[in-house]
Amino acid sequence: MSATDASLLASVDARTKLAGSNKMEILLFSLGTRETFGINVFKVREVSQTPAITKTPNMPFGVQGVLSLRGNIIPVISLASFVDPERGQHKFDTMIVTEFNKSTQA
Repeated sequence: MSATDASLLASVDARTKLAGSNKMEILLFSLGTRETFGINVFKVREVSQTPAITKTPNMPFGVQGVLSLRGNIIPVISLASFVDPERGQHKFDTMIVTEFNKSTQA
């Protein structure tokens, strides 16, 4: 077994123990305001740079558009739109891809 495989197994083992201990890991992030927000890391698929977003007509408030992520089309939701509507129109360099109830969004 390589060192990478051993490291991966150790990471999985640690997370499994964490899930069984009623503890929760939180990913903290900011929307460019003074407030800090958090999300359960078990709901986070990845954190990456924001790729090109395709705007589509008649999108609901807060949805900036869609993007293709590894062949899957997912909606891009701007949380900043709900916190500060003026700031929500700005582009952010980083996105968090989440999965809730078998639904993926960025």
